[in-house]
Amino acid sequence: MKRTKERNLSNKILAVVLSAVFFCTALSTAVFAVNGDDDSSTDTNPSTTSSSDAENGSSETSSTPSDSSDTSSDSSDTSSESSSTSSDSSESSSNSSNTSNTSDNSAQTTSGSSSTQPTTPTQPTVPNPNALAVGTKFTVGNFMYMVTGANTVSLKGFAKNVSSSTVQVKNTITYNGATYNVTKIGTEAFKGENGIKKVIMSKNITDVGKRSFYKCKNLNKVRIKYNVKIIRKGAFRYCSNLKTINITSTVLNDIGVNALKSIKSGAVVNVMNDPVRKLVKAAVPSNVTVNMM
Repeated sequence: MKRTKERNLSNKILAVVLSAVFFCTALSTAVFAVNGDDDSSTDTNPSTTSSSDAENGSSETSSTPSDSSDTSSDSSDTSSESSSTSSDSSESSSNSSNTSNTSDNSAQTTSGSSSTQPTTPTQPTVPNPNALAVGTKFTVGNFMYMVTGANTVSLKGFAKNVSSSTVQVKNTITYNGATYNVTKIGTEAFKGENGIKKVIMSKNITDVGKRSFYKCKNLNKVRIKYNVKIIRKGAFRYCSNLKTINITSTVLNDIGVNALKSIKSGAVVNVMNDPVRKLVKAAVPSNVTVNMM
């Protein structure tokens, strides 16, 4: 009997709960219907639609509230991307401006460098306006010369009635307003000049001519400088007292037949490098010593 009463009480409580649930559900439905009517009336008046209503309208076209949130998020992302694009464009423009400024600064720096450190222009070789014709002979000081080019001459020997114990060849000479480089000792220039004891060639000499000091019997010392490339046939032949030859040229590549034949027995030739040493060694008698300086 007691159990029956308990069951009836439980059923009553359950019925009350269910009634309350149904009542709440009905109330919620009514409220939703009322709100729906209000939204509907608002939609029929687009002129009074606020920005928030427009957002609500867009949410109504979505199937769920989460879709509306996604759409809003996409719009926000799109706006953000547009802002980023605008920012990138601004940065690109700024970078272009900076690049332009950098180029301008570089140009100014280069200009400033060139102004502070001017480049020395290469001076062209200008022909002598007063140069004599090739083959013309003339005298300057103790020596006679012959024109071999617009700016060059060869040394042809002593001037008339002149003699000296030393032949010291000049680098350049000037005659009649024209300047010439002395580049050669001419053929037989000092042949048989027994008063000569010493010869010092200039740095511009490249060619020692045939028999240029042939039979200079008292010649005892010769200095051949930097740029001599050839000593021609018989140049120092029969210089019987020639005991010292210093060759500082490193470009000597040809010694003619008998150029150093019949010089003093026991003579010494000093050279600067091995190629010249081999060349001289092949040109001198066996009683002549060839040393490296």
